[in-house]
Amino acid sequence: MRDGVAGVAAQGITAATSLLVQLVAAVSLGLSQYGVFAVLLAMLVGANALYIGFVCDSFTVFDRHEPRYRAALVSAALLVAALCVSGALLLALTFSGGGISLAVPYALLVGSKLAAETVRRLFVVRVSFRALLLNDVCSLVVTALALPVLLGASGEPTPEVLLGSMCCGALAAVSLGLWQLPRSEWRGLRPGITELPGLARFAVWRALQSGLRPLTLLAARLLVAGLISTAAVGVLELARLVVAPVQVVINGSGSLLLGKLAARERGGDRRDPRLIGRAAGALCGGTVVTGLLSAVLALLLAPPLFGRSVDAGAVFGWVAYLALWAAGLPYATELVTRRMSRAVFLPRLLDSVMGLAVATTVLSLDAPVAALPWALALGGGYAAYRLRTLVRSEPSPLAAEPGTSRAL
Repeated sequence: MRDGVAGVAAQGITAATSLLVQLVAAVSLGLSQYGVFAVLLAMLVGANALYIGFVCDSFTVFDRHEPRYRAALVSAALLVAALCVSGALLLALTFSGGGISLAVPYALLVGSKLAAETVRRLFVVRVSFRALLLNDVCSLVVTALALPVLLGASGEPTPEVLLGSMCCGALAAVSLGLWQLPRSEWRGLRPGITELPGLARFAVWRALQSGLRPLTLLAARLLVAGLISTAAVGVLELARLVVAPVQVVINGSGSLLLGKLAARERGGDRRDPRLIGRAAGALCGGTVVTGLLSAVLALLLAPPLFGRSVDAGAVFGWVAYLALWAAGLPYATELVTRRMSRAVFLPRLLDSVMGLAVATTVLSLDAPVAALPWALALGGGYAAYRLRTLVRSEPSPLAAEPGTSRAL
């Protein structure tokens, strides 16, 4: 029970660390700088998702202590990390305009975050959630302490200062994590390729699934920066920050629902699509209510807190986007528990392509930047409908078994 509470608390601490830095950025940076910071942060999230899908999910599924698989996992980690850091360096150099002074700390941050995520996932695999919580608290505390120190040294708030504080937190978490982990987890690491092809057949698919949504949002930000300006990205990101806590709740609800549905599947309980539908309705309705409350509060409080107003159309657009994502999440989770991950991926892929296509069209026609989340929400609506159809059309192999529980 304590480990379970610690695991949930660790997720909250991780989200709070990111939210802290984003709030400081929203308050202290100009809109153009904030837009640059938002794009770099989106790239970090996307790289992290790809790394988790390819490397961390692989050492969760494969035996990380078996010598051949261990060597393949080391090779995979080095390869994916090198690609992510190189991509981060290239993006920072070509997009941000900050030159090497921004690109180097950003690349270091990406590498540090991937190392920190590796340590976090090792704690998860070992079911050491209290150690994980300590690690995440360390990251939050060091990030918070580094912020004023680096601000004092710099003399003014810049994206480099914010990225540097995050890097300090990640490096501190890696150091503490290695101290907490048994040496057997990190000693004798040598690369090898014998089992790498077999590992890649699993890992590539997982990475695509994990990275699809964050990379779509990265593409959306780059689209706005290219068609309008980085200041417009700042406007969009400020509106998204308003409802960011709602997204954390949705993700947490999805994780809890996955565990509950997986337990029902293992227990042989009878599937009932109507229960999934009620869960989808409740999650979507809760998202709308909490999102609208957050939006109204933000529209009232943003001027005194941030020193600038928030685009109401963009805020409500992000609420619609999250509501439709929440509506499809229980159906996607049900399909995953049936081991139908590929059936989930195609609607999500079409969701991304459709949303980006509509967004490109409307922004090219000089629509305001607030149109972007509404365009992405259209794709989310299609995905929710398609996933619902799949859940209702797939016959349950247990449907004919009498006497099974129907409690969700």
